[in-house]
Amino acid sequence: MLKTLVYLNADLASSIALRYACQLTHVIKMKLHTVHVEEPDHDGYAPGTGWVRRTWEDAMLKTGEFEIAQLIKAEKSSCPRLGPTKMLVGDRENEILREIQRESYDLFVEGSLHSFTPKKLYDKIHSRLYRHIPCPVIVVKNLVNLEKIALIVRDEVEYKKPVSMFLKIFSGAKLNLDLIYCKFQEPGKLSFKGQKDANGILNAIKKNLIEQDWHPEDCWTIQGAPEEIGDVLRDYGMVASLLHHSISKKSNWFQLLSHIPSPILIFWQ
Repeated sequence: MLKTLVYLNADLASSIALRYACQLTHVIKMKLHTVHVEEPDHDGYAPGTGWVRRTWEDAMLKTGEFEIAQLIKAEKSSCPRLGPTKMLVGDRENEILREIQRESYDLFVEGSLHSFTPKKLYDKIHSRLYRHIPCPVIVVKNLVNLEKIALIVRDEVEYKKPVSMFLKIFSGAKLNLDLIYCKFQEPGKLSFKGQKDANGILNAIKKNLIEQDWHPEDCWTIQGAPEEIGDVLRDYGMVASLLHHSISKKSNWFQLLSHIPSPILIFWQ
């Protein structure tokens, strides 16, 4: 059973992420845990030490506990029974990273509403948390139906790693899966090649998955600009991809991920 950590704030992004994570429990054997971090003032320092500091932290946590409890209550109808949210005080990224490392989580989920500008996703991918996180991450951009997912690949990526990570998470799941090879070209030339024209990478991945009792529904190539391909992928309930921490903002692959409005599952390269 996957041990999954969901980060919560009292906001719409977290509400969507929690509801989406709850959807996942219906198709994947997973146990949800939730965490929230109350951060100090912008200068990074808590007031005083000793009793003064403890009193300040207790007050912060009580406020946070109430807000998170209200969030979970609002999503109660769509979620399995959740244990108490772990409440932490400190730097958000540092505290989450320590929690993931300490408890050896298999998957991290957080909300980040879809934006048509790539900066928000770029900053997240290059944050200290994501650069050091030891497990795959689901960035939930929208609340969508989870019936069909896509595993997207490209030439320069060795395919065995994303396949093994995919199988670890989705072992035994009942989902429709498409394998998609993305080839970038100038805007206005969007084209598709079906399963009969699938290249060697897709055929190798398909064979590997079938050996593990996963039978992809479709296997195809999309050629086009990143924003055009991203729009084609908008109907998937999740898009999974291998990604390097140092990916450039100008790279076609990053531009594609930023334009996909569906939740993205990131396997770190």
